[in-house]
Amino acid sequence: PECPVWLDLACLRPRQQLLLELTRAVVAVLRAEGLEVWITGGTLLGALRHGGFVPHDDDIDLECFEADVNAIAAAFERHALLAFRLGGRWKETQVAHVGLRGAEVELDIFLREAELAELSDFPSRSETLPLARCDFNGLSLPAPAAPVSFLSRFYGEDWSNTVRVWSHDFNEIHGLAHDPDRVNMPLEQYRDVVATAGYVPPAPPAPLAAPTVGEGCEAGEREHVAVREAEEALAALEALFRPGGPAEAYKRA
Repeated sequence: PECPVWLDLACLRPRQQLLLELTRAVVAVLRAEGLEVWITGGTLLGALRHGGFVPHDDDIDLECFEADVNAIAAAFERHALLAFRLGGRWKETQVAHVGLRGAEVELDIFLREAELAELSDFPSRSETLPLARCDFNGLSLPAPAAPVSFLSRFYGEDWSNTVRVWSHDFNEIHGLAHDPDRVNMPLEQYRDVVATAGYVPPAPPAPLAAPTVGEGCEAGEREHVAVREAEEALAALEALFRPGGPAEAYKRA
């Protein structure tokens, strides 16, 4: 079947799989360190509208508190497969990145001010806290508690039933030629287009053996379980580099 120019399946399939495993590891490491993290932007949009990646999306968006940046950097220095770096700014907000060494993929962490002011591109404190959880391609990820008003502000009131296509490789948002309505279609039509083209969501990561942290657990038990979850999520990254795995497929793409 014909594939739209904005849906490069040979690249997206392995990239999304790598990003999904990377996201699980990054969130687990930060939780083990007692650091707040939550999904935002296109990742939050995808979680609520698609149950995971927006099919054409090629990145992951997280938020943390800017005051934690040194602790975040230190958390990833100890892990051979993960690389932390500070990037530029998205408008006034500092952006950091965590990459998967040897795979040339990384996710974005937007470093928010303590007040979590209401911004056009980011949720406010009342929209964010206390954190909830969202399903994202089989992962349960921390997410803003009241995201609808933020998504309406950032993506438009029709965010839940209309798809506007842009990515890093197509209609890039920072480009001078960016037009948010260049490819714009109802959600059901979009689903038909990507399904006809052969898009398949990334497989949910294999479950971790560590028990889930429950709200009723004692603090010490929660910390112990969080550390075990981080260790297992990090170990799972190594499987991505096996022959025939997503890292190899992404390099070929």
